Amino acid sequence: MTRLLVDASSLGDDSAYRGIGTYVRQLLGGLARRPELSVTALCRPGTALPEGVRALPAWRAAPARWRRAQHELLLPADLVRAHAELLHSPALDPPWRCRTRWVQTLHDVIPLAFADPALAAERRRWRRHAERYRRADAVIAVSRHTAAVGIEALQLDPGRVEVIPHGVDARFVPPRDAQPEARHDLLMVGEYSRRKGYPEAFALVGALAELGYRERLRVAGRIAPWVEPVVSRVRAQAPAPERIKLLGFTDDLVGEYQRARVLVMSSRYEGFGLPVLEAMACGTPVVAFDNSSLTEVVGDAGVLVPDGDVAALTRAARAVLDDEQRWRELSERGLERAARFSWDESVRAHAELFAGLR
Repeated sequence: MTRLLVDASSLGDDSAYRGIGTYVRQLLGGLARRPELSVTALCRPGTALPEGVRALPAWRAAPARWRRAQHELLLPADLVRAHAELLHSPALDPPWRCRTRWVQTLHDVIPLAFADPALAAERRRWRRHAERYRRADAVIAVSRHTAAVGIEALQLDPGRVEVIPHGVDARFVPPRDAQPEARHDLLMVGEYSRRKGYPEAFALVGALAELGYRERLRVAGRIAPWVEPVVSRVRAQAPAPERIKLLGFTDDLVGEYQRARVLVMSSRYEGFGLPVLEAMACGTPVVAFDNSSLTEVVGDAGVLVPDGDVAALTRAARAVLDDEQRWRELSERGLERAARFSWDESVRAHAELFAGLR
């Protein structure tokens, strides 16, 4: 039995509200059911963990600005405490040094690939940490796009990069009444950042309002206190702010997908794009910009339009809203597409990779 230590410290910070948090929780729960693995999670005290996962409290007393550095310095001692034979670093902090074999997950290289002045500090950190990714025994990329960009931007050895896509949780299913007329409004899912395309989605619903459509846009995603003024300003400047409902973080994400008539994915860059997969699993048609990993995750099961083209996004949304047969076709294709992505399969691929490094 391999003693695996998973750095789950991301479950105690802002990543817990994002796709990374979903990934770590799903992975821990699945790996804990593998008889060949003994799974320990390095986490902040009090972190909720799936059954079968042993907690190794990470005592971090440094102020927030120094916490990352403290974590890096203490990780070697944590490995000793856990008697670990293998480390998996599943979030955004590759270890500074590691005396055992270790696997690093690569979710994206957004600061290096997406031109955003606000990411300047993160861009510098990524350039400093590129060597750490190259030292990993294996790198798991969550999409083919992420793998290709990571190999180029971080100069990774292609032979050490394994593509293992995310899955979709079994709770994401169509509603009992899957008829298009039973669904209302557009849905957008994603925590605010410049790349998430809030202005483009807001422009879309404004264009629809001007054309006489009654649909509103519901936006599900945590709005951190430090970005709330920015989000409020973007909403106020939208052509139809009264049609935009900011939900913030919601526990009823399944219900939001099930009630939505269309998912709007106006993000300008994704490493994977869990919302499109979750929406398709709920039978909700997807209209999205054709960029980054969205192209491979959506495939031909949704409507992809040229990146950044709000007029094309509006035409795509109208086509789905106006044509019930088109809605049903996309709903069925989305269900078939989502069925190809499984957390069980993702966990199996992780476990096989770990076994190959023993």
